[in-house]
Formats: sequence, C-alpha cells, structure tokens
Amino acid sequence: MDAHLPWPATTPPRLKLASQFPLADKGFGTRYLGPTHALHLHGYAGRMQLGAAEFELQPGDLTLSPAGVASAYDLPEPGRHWCVHFHPAEGAAPTVALPLHLRLGPAAAYVAERLSAISRLQARAPDVLAQASAAVSFQELLLWCAARAQDEGDPADAVADRVSAIVDARFAEPLTAARLAREVGRSQHYVARAFRRRFGMTVPSYSLRRRMAHAHYLLESTELPVGVVAQRVGIDDPHYFNKLVRRFLGDSPTVLRRRAAAKSW
Repeated sequence: MDAHLPWPATTPPRLKLASQFPLADKGFGTRYLGPTHALHLHGYAGRMQLGAAEFELQPGDLTLSPAGVASAYDLPEPGRHWCVHFHPAEGAAPTVALPLHLRLGPAAAYVAERLSAISRLQARAPDVLAQASAAVSFQELLLWCAARAQDEGDPADAVADRVSAIVDARFAEPLTAARLAREVGRSQHYVARAFRRRFGMTVPSYSLRRRMAHAHYLLESTELPVGVVAQRVGIDDPHYFNKLVRRFLGDSPTVLRRRAAAKSW
C-alpha cells in the first residue's frame, strides 16, 4: 500500500463526522472498514494496522485511513483520539500527497485545537454556513499535513517545533519574540520565518490560540470564576479576555459555560 493518499488540492471535502472518541482495543481484535476516509489524532501509545502496514503510535501521532482499507489497534491502555470521517473525492483535479502516518510531536497541540474548532462547526448541522466553514477549515488542515510531511527533516522546522513546544508548555507567560529566539539559539527573523512556514501563522497568533483553547477547556470543565480563568491563561484584563473569547470561541464566557452545563445533563 502506498504511504500517501492523493487528495485534490482545491476541493474541500464532504465531512461525515468530526468529534473525539474513546478507544480501548487490544490485540487487533476489532477491524474497522468503512466507505469514508478517516483522519485520527491519537492521544495514546500503541500499535495500528492499516492494510498490510503496521505503525507504532505515540501520543500526538496523526494517521489517515483510506476508504476501503481495514484498520485495527492494539493499545496497552485505553485512550482518546480526535476523528474526522470524510468522503472520497469526486472528479479529477491537481492533487497533493497526504501522509498515512505523521509524527507531529509538539505540533499535535496545534492540530488538536484545529480539530476541536472543526468539530464545533460540524456539530452545528444543518447550519450550511457552519458546515461549509468546517469543510474549508479541514481542507486547510489536510494541506498543512501534506506540506509538513514534505518538509520533514528541515532544520528550520525543528526550530519551529521547539518554539511551539515552549509556547505549549508556557503560553500563560509573557513570551516575547526576543526571549523565544534566545531560548532556541536563533535570530528573531529566523524564528519568525521558520514558524510561519511551519504553522501558517505568527508565534503571537499561535500563542493566543493556545490560550483560548485552554480557556475554553477551563470554562467548560471547571467552575472557576471567569476572571480566574483569564488569569490562568495569562490575560489580566477581564474585558479584553471577554472580547477574545467572543472572537475565537463565538460566544461570551457565560454563554459557553451555560451551554456546556446543559449538555452535561
């Protein structure tokens, strides 16, 4: 089996589902075979069979199971993964090569955030605009994966990954461009250029997205006051925090928390 899946570079996919699911399979006992492609971001270690191939999985690995190809898992411990099922492409168009297995390392946090946003959009069906936005966002993510697989081994990408790992671990701190450049031993210009090429955004934008993703988690899973949530993600001004939450998450902190509470019943 080829290690890549050809995919149209200019055609957004038709999504079937996008969500996070638990998995506890052992010994490759359950085989999955469906009519859609399936992208997974794995939050666990283990092994995966895909057709005749077998992969060792680490937390943060991304895999793509083509339609009509059987997959199975052997996990030492249960875990969770993000999953997007999407229909095979129709018609001819210029294609890119999507990797069937991609080790993301620190970049997994970025992909998890993107998948979470896509899942929220897809859940708003039958809202046509939301579903179209989910499809376009997922197409952008597929192209990002193709570019990342193509660029593996580039030293600039290694620097970008080190910077993303620092931000992931310390996003609530005031991490200036100069400080990050010193920590990775490169110039600010080099870091900025490498990071934008690797992640498609600036370091400050990435940091802000990570802050909002963690704020979303805290708002939905804890009863911490909104002001405390803001401080936990490094934002001291509550009015600015409310503005950012509306911009990135679509509603006020109060509405997000109320909606999460309603879903838990």
